[in-house]
Amino acid sequence: MSGERHPACLRRLHWAVAAGVVVQLALGWGSEAIDGDAGMRLLRIHFQLGMVLLTLMLLRLACRLMRHMPPADDGEPRWRRRAAYIVHAGLYLLLFLLPISGYVIWVWMEAPLDLLGVLRVPRLFVPPADDEAWRAIAWYVHFACVWLLSALVALHAAAALWHQWVRRDGLISRRML
Repeated sequence: MSGERHPACLRRLHWAVAAGVVVQLALGWGSEAIDGDAGMRLLRIHFQLGMVLLTLMLLRLACRLMRHMPPADDGEPRWRRRAAYIVHAGLYLLLFLLPISGYVIWVWMEAPLDLLGVLRVPRLFVPPADDEAWRAIAWYVHFACVWLLSALVALHAAAALWHQWVRRDGLISRRML
């Protein structure tokens, strides 16, 4: 069992992204449930936080590539190490796909691209006026990824809590605090 901690930049970014994802899910589902201006305001905050999370994930990826990572726990069976790798890779993939697909939807809606009233996200494409196929694809990707992310987050949290409280190996405190 490795007692080595993850680099401080990854620990901080992990918890910032985790908190942001919880808020994002609430904002996204809330904006779908509320009609009118209030729902649109939630959706606008949802877009802005999505762009912040994309930035945090880019920082997280850079930190992960530049820092030494602790080795996987040797005492774990191979299948469990592989499952953890797949879940983590899925989380990374989804946390890039979701803001990108959300950006495509947002641009297609011709919605404001300001970020927290300070920055402006560049418009990287102009959607064709007569073809909404890519918008529909982006929406379906976004929708499916939200549910997949929710499942992986639940699985990830359950595994961490299982390590911490059932196995009592202190994984959370050992690696992530």
